[in-house]
Amino acid sequence: MLGEIEDILSEGEALLMEPRDQYDSCLIGVGYRFHDGPLAVYDMDLVLSVLGEEMNEEDAQEWFEYNTLGAWMGNGTPIFVRLFK
Repeated sequence: MLGEIEDILSEGEALLMEPRDQYDSCLIGVGYRFHDGPLAVYDMDLVLSVLGEEMNEEDAQEWFEYNTLGAWMGNGTPIFVRLFK
């Protein structure tokens, strides 16, 4: 699946989270915004889990909200979703 997603994302200006060896497992699909796409789509809970390996849950949430959700890096900025299973 990751290879297929990467092939689609290579067609545009999609930005991927770094370091890739930590965050590629959080990449779940491809998304589109008005005039933008394809874009990397990450599972927010998986990203928080990765961050939680380096800091406590509260700090991980705060860091994510400020440094990731709050970061606009242009039209290739990733999309983050919370899945309900």
